[in-house]
Amino acid sequence: MARKDDIFKSFLEHDVLKSKYKLSDDDLNITLRQSLSSNIPIIKAIGLIVDASEKEKRDSDQTIHRLITQHLNTTA
Repeated sequence: MARKDDIFKSFLEHDVLKSKYKLSDDDLNITLRQSLSSNIPIIKAIGLIVDASEKEKRDSDQTIHRLITQHLNTTA
């Protein structure tokens, strides 16, 4: 599994996704590539962010993870 797939999976494990967005395990059991065509907006958004961040390499993995986790926690 590629590094960006690992990063994507770590976001899908966040409790907010299941509770706030009422997503099932089946909804969350997808790859980064599958997320880019997902009909679930939050899944697609996370996929797009992870995919773009990997391509541009502007920030470290920890910075990107912290920013997205902070966003999920504040919007819950």
